[in-house]
Formats: sequence, C-alpha cells, structure tokens
Amino acid sequence: MEMYSIFAQYKGLSRSAYVIFFARIITNMGAFIWPLMTLILVNKMGYTESQTALVAIVIGVVYLPATILGGRLADRFNRKHLIVFLDTLSVIFFISCAFVEPGFDMLIRFSLAGLFANMEGPAFEALISDVTKPAEREKVFSLSYLGHNLGFVFGAAIGGMLFENYLSLAFVIDGLTTFLSTILIVVFVVVIKQDALSKEEINEYESHELDTKRTFLILKERKSIWIQIVTFFLIAFIYDQWTFTLPIYLNRLFLSDGARYFGYLASFNGGLVIIFTPIITNLLRKSHEMPKMMIGVTLYALSFLVIINEPQYYIFFIMIFMFTIGEIVNMLGSSPFISRRVPASHRGRVNSLVHVGFFLGSVVGKGVMGLIIQYTGFDIAFFTITIIGFATVGLILVNYKIDKKLFPSLYKPKLTDISV
Repeated sequence: MEMYSIFAQYKGLSRSAYVIFFARIITNMGAFIWPLMTLILVNKMGYTESQTALVAIVIGVVYLPATILGGRLADRFNRKHLIVFLDTLSVIFFISCAFVEPGFDMLIRFSLAGLFANMEGPAFEALISDVTKPAEREKVFSLSYLGHNLGFVFGAAIGGMLFENYLSLAFVIDGLTTFLSTILIVVFVVVIKQDALSKEEINEYESHELDTKRTFLILKERKSIWIQIVTFFLIAFIYDQWTFTLPIYLNRLFLSDGARYFGYLASFNGGLVIIFTPIITNLLRKSHEMPKMMIGVTLYALSFLVIINEPQYYIFFIMIFMFTIGEIVNMLGSSPFISRRVPASHRGRVNSLVHVGFFLGSVVGKGVMGLIIQYTGFDIAFFTITIIGFATVGLILVNYKIDKKLFPSLYKPKLTDISV
C-alpha cells in the first residue's frame, strides 16, 4: 500500500473537516483529567472500587435527563451558539477544581463540568454531520478521531506525570484547551445546506421531508437504530473498562507506579491510533459499518483475556495493541451510523439517545465491574467482559440483516465505494 494513497484519502474534504481536526488536537493535548478520573477517586479521594462505581452510577442518573435535554435544545437552537454557551459553563466549573483540595467539593465541581459537557455532546455530534457531506462522513470522523489521538498521545503521558504533584495545573490546562478548540470550531466551521448538494451527494434518509414527525415515530419506522442504541450500550460497557478496570488493575499490581504506567499505556494507545487510523480507513473503505463494528468488538473482547493472571507489564502493551485496533475499526463503523439514517432536523434528539446508550453502558459497566472486582477478582471481571463482547457481536449480526432491509440505498454498490 502506497503512503500517498493512505493520506490522499483525506484530500478534498470540506474546510470544516480540517478545522475539526485541528480543534481535536488542541483539546486533547490538554485532556489530562478524564482518563485519570478513576485514579483521582481511588488515590486522591480514598474511595474503594465499589464506592467509585457508585459515584459513577449516581452521576449517570443525574446526567441522563440533562443529555436528553441537550438533544432537544440542539434541534431547537443554533447548534454552534449552544455549544459555546454550554462549553463555557463546563470550563468554568472544570477550572474551578484547581482551587480546591481533592474531596467532595472537587467531585461536585467536576460533576457539574461533566453535566454541561454531556448536554453539549448531542449538539456537537449533530454539528459534525451538519458541516459535512454524507459521502465523506467516515473520512471526516476518521480525521477527527486522528486529531483526537494526536493530542491525546501527549496529553495522557503529561497527565500521568502531573497526577501526583500538579493535579491543579492539569485542571487549568484541560479547561483552557477545551475552550480554545470550541471557539475555533464555532468561528470557522460552516453548515452545509441541503440545497447546496448535488443529486448524487444527497442521502434520502437525511431528507427534511420528515421534519414534522415526532422522533419516536421516526425511530419506530427505523428499528435498526433502536437496536443499535442497545448495541452502543453494550459497546460502552466493554470499552470504558480500559479507563476503569485497567487502571485499578495496574494500581493493584504496581502500586504507586500504577498511574504513571497507565499514562504510558494511554499514550501508546494514542500513538497506535495515529499510525493505524489512516491505514485501516483505507483498507476498509469498501466495508459496511456493521461488519466493522463486529470486528472491533471482537478485538475488544479478546484483548482483556491477554492480561489475566497478573502478567508482566510488557504484556499490557500487547493488550493495548489489540484493543486499539479494535477501537479504530469500531469507530469507523459506529461514528457515521446514526447520521446516515435520521433526518437532519432530528440529529440532536437522536444523538442524545445515543449518548444515553453510551452513558448508561459506561455507568452500568463501572458498577458491575466494581462489584465483581471487589467480591470475586480481576480474572472473573475480564472473563465477564469477554462474554459480553461476544454477545454484542451476535446482536450486531442480527441487526445487520434488519438494517439492510430498512436502508437498502446505503448498501448499493455505488454508495459502498464512497461511504462504506
């Protein structure tokens, strides 16, 4: 495979796609805190694994209605203006964490920052679809994901080093970079109007003809979306264990070196994404979305089996390699899935339901794994993750058959060549 063909696939995208790419880099160069939150709760605040899981569950219960409200607001108001407003509130609370000691006060402030960030999520996902053409969505999501990890590869390692003695600085840097990237997106991205697209560029399933229909009526007619939201719940259950179960496991095995070792693994994850995202995007450009998801989730499931029985530290890099390849392949399938199957006018509301699915999966996953770790052990936890992974692959396979009947145009050879 020629290097030119790998990177040439990103040529000719809309200007907004490149703005989002650079904004993602800026955001994640300062993204120290989110991956380390489990260790902050355990090491800095003194919570047990099950208490940490309970905190995640309580926060999740509060976040759910906020996410749904964010989706409704995204379809009612200017999405760019909404993002600035909610992001500003999030950053204020986030930076304020730097001025208090680790404890309940910090937890409340951090939770409020996350609340507004979650409300912003549906608007941001909808905006990416608004500013890109249907046929280029996968490449735009791929490029955005690449930017995310270009920043993260540096951010995670620096966060691991700041964790012990300079946690306050990490909060400030994270908040400022997040705000800077948001301003960049709002100023320079441009929404693409449907009437500006050629007949070949229009995706009939995004038509505005359904604008007056209620969201649940649209989803009732498009049942594969509902099933996919359930699938996203299960995928999030598995995926988030790399920032919950894995750091706790490293902490247990390597004690005070656990946070630093996790930072190195997170940077390794980001580096792999930078190297392999363009390659895998090119290799799988003619594959459909759901087969990609099946491959990705299978690799998730198998990766956790590699680290049973308290392995040496180098084994964790093998685990992360498998996990990261799965992450890339799954992203290429799952990211553009919703945007191609709902009207543009309903993207915010449907994306809020997707966020609810992901968020519930993350929260329930932390709760279940926290209890399993505390009352059984890590080996049982890893086996549980693997079993859920293979069950998820089976559900995706069933939904694949349903989706082909509901959205036949997305599976025509003409569209396969341009949109997977």
